[in-house]
Amino acid sequence: MNSDPLKTFAYHSPSPEGLQQIAQLRKAFSEVAAVIYLYAPDTRERSIALTRLEEAAMWAIKSIVFNDPESKVDQ
Repeated sequence: MNSDPLKTFAYHSPSPEGLQQIAQLRKAFSEVAAVIYLYAPDTRERSIALTRLEEAAMWAIKSIVFNDPESKVDQ
């Protein structure tokens, strides 16, 4: 666990490699979202699935930036 609480809430500028990884993640999550829109009926369950997908994308992107030793932290 991170011992610096300020790092948790600081803005992290991704490194160039991190930006490439984030772009790949966004592409993959967008493809999954498109399949959900295609096959899942327009219901509450689809809405929840898309919300959770958005949440998963957010955490995946944060994991890249937060743990990238080359990212810049603005405190």
